[in-house]
Amino acid sequence: MKEIHNVLIAGAGAIGSMVAWQCLRANPGKVAILARGERIERYRTTGFSINGEGVPFHLMDASSRSNPDLVIIACKYHHLSEVLSDLANHVGDETLILSLLNGISSEEDIGRAFGAERVPYGMIIGTDAGHHGGRTTFTKTGTIYFGDAENGSRGPESWSPRVRAIAGYFDRAGIAYAVPPDMYNRLWFKFMMNVGLNQVTAILRQPYRVLKSETRVREAAELLEEAMREVAMVARAEGIILTDADVELIYRTIDTLSDEGKTSMCQDVEAFRKTEVELFSGTVIKLAQKHALPVPVNETLFKILRAMEQSYPRRDGQA
Repeated sequence: MKEIHNVLIAGAGAIGSMVAWQCLRANPGKVAILARGERIERYRTTGFSINGEGVPFHLMDASSRSNPDLVIIACKYHHLSEVLSDLANHVGDETLILSLLNGISSEEDIGRAFGAERVPYGMIIGTDAGHHGGRTTFTKTGTIYFGDAENGSRGPESWSPRVRAIAGYFDRAGIAYAVPPDMYNRLWFKFMMNVGLNQVTAILRQPYRVLKSETRVREAAELLEEAMREVAMVARAEGIILTDADVELIYRTIDTLSDEGKTSMCQDVEAFRKTEVELFSGTVIKLAQKHALPVPVNETLFKILRAMEQSYPRRDGQA
């Protein structure tokens, strides 16, 4: 498999713009951000800033054509179908696609559109990136986890060619990554973290400090754990084992984040944007119904978040 040089970023929110910035620093002129219509015009007008500094990202119009070596998708899940349409002219015969979306199903969706052979599993953990109006801020870039469902325990020699190609690019770009032996299990680990952390902080409209060890609010932590343990129960029914050690690892991860940083869902609620509640508690509820399991905490979180969304001020300024 050929070496990766040219990268196209689809989705320029907190994660997409942060990763694009990392790629740009290492490979000027070899990274572009995909957009079309009103969005690309807005990007041209407002530009981008990373931690207060303007960044001259190259913009790729979706209506044009390109043949990148790697596409990194970093949109919200409810925007994925639109992004897949935008990518129609930008996936060549050897293009690999890495999804950094939340949830456990984006790779299947992308694979159906462009072929599963080009789509390893992927996620990012440990970043506190926030985004508003073209401005992205963060103190931690986090780690990109990716790989096939199973990658072996012998290191690069046991990885597939597509995984080695992406790892080689990240090595050259100085992007922190990990290829775990059981990537599908780690995808569920991230899902468990999102279901608890994103939803609880969004409902509370609070930053990470309410769940950090030195400033933890006991009731918030209890709600977090109850939501996550329901995910672990559903995961076990699906053949995925998540343990108490995984819960502790999530707490340790939260402790590395900025006190005042906020989850993407908390940012969405504060900006009156659509959340990924269907992807989080909605998925838990569907899988629980499949296995006849009780998930009352996630059912309650789902109802609260949907009610919050439907109570947003109207775009015309009326309640």
